[in-house]
Amino acid sequence: MEQSVTFLLLDSSNCVSSYNTGLCPLSSCLPHQYHFVNMSKNWTEAQSYCRKNYTDLVTIDNPEEMNRVINRVNLTGYTGPAWIGLEKGNSWKWQWSLADTPSYNENDIGLWDKAANQPNWMIGGTEDCGRLENLKWHDYPCNFKAYFVCYNGKLSDHISF
Repeated sequence: MEQSVTFLLLDSSNCVSSYNTGLCPLSSCLPHQYHFVNMSKNWTEAQSYCRKNYTDLVTIDNPEEMNRVINRVNLTGYTGPAWIGLEKGNSWKWQWSLADTPSYNENDIGLWDKAANQPNWMIGGTEDCGRLENLKWHDYPCNFKAYFVCYNGKLSDHISF
C-alpha cells in the first residue's frame, strides 16, 4: 500500500511580523483575495456584507498590500472612496475590524493622507471609520454610504489537499 505525505513550505520573507521573527500566522503569509463591492453601504452594513460573503472588510498590513488593494479597485475603473476595515475602537484607538488581527499602530504604516491632515477625527469627533480616498486612508463618519473592499483570508481558499 503506497502512502504519500504533502508538506506545505512557506516563504516567511513576505510576512510582516510585529516581532521581526520571520514567523507569522499561516493565514498572514498567504495572499488575500480582494473583492471590490460596488454597492453603496455604510461602514457597518459593509462589514456585515463582507463577513457574510467573504471574511471581513479588508485589512491592510503593509504598503505592498495597500498597492494590491488599490490595483484591485483600479481594475474596476472606480476612483471614488471605498470603506476598509479600519475603525476607531472602544479605547478611541484605531483598530482593524477582524478581531484576531494585530492591533493597528499608526507609527507602523504611514498610509494616512497626511497632506489632508488625516486622521482628523478629533476635529469633529464623529469620523470613526476608515476608507480609501485618493489612494490614501481617510477617517470618515461611519453612517455615510460608500463602496467597499472585502477580502477572503480563509486557508481553504488558498490551499487544496
